[in-house]
Amino acid sequence: MTLLAVFNLNCVSLVASSTYSSFNSTVGLILQEHAASFQGKLRITPSIPGLGLGGVWLDAKQAVTDGFETTFQVQITEKHSSGADGLAFAIQGGANPALGQTGQGLGYGGVTNEFVVHFDNYHWGEKPTAGRYDEIAVLAASSPTQPLYNVPENVIASVNRQIVFSDGAVHMVKIVYVPGNLRVFLDDLANPVMTVYLNLEKLLNLDNGRAWVGFTAASGMDWQNHDLVSWAFDSTPASLPTPVSPSIYLGNRAEPQPVSPLVADPAFGYQLPSEIGLTHRVLASTNLVEWAPLTNASYYFRDWESTNYPFRFYRFTSDASP
Repeated sequence: MTLLAVFNLNCVSLVASSTYSSFNSTVGLILQEHAASFQGKLRITPSIPGLGLGGVWLDAKQAVTDGFETTFQVQITEKHSSGADGLAFAIQGGANPALGQTGQGLGYGGVTNEFVVHFDNYHWGEKPTAGRYDEIAVLAASSPTQPLYNVPENVIASVNRQIVFSDGAVHMVKIVYVPGNLRVFLDDLANPVMTVYLNLEKLLNLDNGRAWVGFTAASGMDWQNHDLVSWAFDSTPASLPTPVSPSIYLGNRAEPQPVSPLVADPAFGYQLPSEIGLTHRVLASTNLVEWAPLTNASYYFRDWESTNYPFRFYRFTSDASP
């Protein structure tokens, strides 16, 4: 029998924190195309006929690989017709922050090595919620080298059930990411409107764990103001929340003990030793007493529960073994 123990090892990259309670000053920001300070807000695109485009970025790459929290206020006003098209919180791993397509591209369409949470209020055609609710969606391309477009195949998750942020009011958004888990909040900062399981290191080619962080917005045949009212971004480890994980029994304590999840790839994988064949079973345990089987479909296995425990044991037994 072969036995493997895996222990929790945390790595911390460089950190950063930025706060803009208003945008009377835009020092520390990169502004692109139509983006400009306007009456204490950051107007990413103004309500002008057709093809408005804008971007705003922190002026240095930020640490994102170990987690971050960003909170911002948005306001959409002066809609022409249905209003269009929306804005996106964007993370880019390229050499310089880039703007993409106008219209339904929301300013990020066509850019490679990019991940976005977009806020799209232009619903029409095939969408059953057309004219009723707005949409929040998380998107990434199939690989960092592929351009990201606002198309269904790039949508990791989407929610529009009773989502409204384009009514002219100021709305608060919070996005919290820890490796393996991203939560998006709208106005109610205690209860997320969506929770998505993803790992940025798998979606992007990062620069030593760092990337450009900012916003894009665009309009097209219809238009509106896309205003950023305030913005805070923080990737300081001490400030990041820790998800609550189930209690587990470690075998030598009288009561179950709560533990924190690993800050790691949620799909821990291990190359099986050469002497282990497909006739062997793969078992996992947290206490060396109770063992649960894992799938051994090849000479490599993944344990999707690995991040729920501070350490995890594995053993490989033949079909004839107990």
